[in-house]
Amino acid sequence: MNIATKEHKGGSNTQSFDRIVREVFAPIYPTIAEQILVRTQVTTGKCLDVGCGTGALGRAIARLSNVHVTFFDQSIEMIQLAMDYAYEENLIHRSDFLIGDIHKINLANESIDIVISRGSSPFWEDWHKAYSEIVRVLKVGGYAYIGGGFGTKELKEQITAHMNKENPNWRNSFKDHVKTEREALPQILNSLNPASHRIIDDESGYWVFITK
Repeated sequence: MNIATKEHKGGSNTQSFDRIVREVFAPIYPTIAEQILVRTQVTTGKCLDVGCGTGALGRAIARLSNVHVTFFDQSIEMIQLAMDYAYEENLIHRSDFLIGDIHKINLANESIDIVISRGSSPFWEDWHKAYSEIVRVLKVGGYAYIGGGFGTKELKEQITAHMNKENPNWRNSFKDHVKTEREALPQILNSLNPASHRIIDDESGYWVFITK
């Protein structure tokens, strides 16, 4: 199957996914971006936004730093929207766009300073391969910040309440995958043996923070 024609697993269709990101989840991205930049102290270099969707988190990182962001997704429709928003926000000069599969990232070894991803990992078909690829493309001393947090407890409560009201079944497509991934991650990360890794699991949500 041509990867450019695959359905985006993170949303039923591009338009509804984009609307929810813009109208409901929008407040979380600058908050999460700031948390990532504070924890990593990355201000320049190359960032890979994996399973970027419309690129909301990657663009927030770009606005708050001088990094160059590669927006990476399996869906050509999502990548087109990410490109459109990067133009609108005057970030296109620090942006690249890549369509592909998380299990085989078409980037060189040790070419990326920071890999980010929010909300994508539950839909990865093989977590070991996916995390292996993330570690492979990271430079020594680079960071990965992967998960599904909301930035703060208050934002999580606000967005969860909104989504439950709009669609009580909104978690059904991924909640089992989330549980399975979290159970598998300790063994996966130990086998990959990065310089360090830790799980952030608090009232704002869940993240894996990897240092190569």
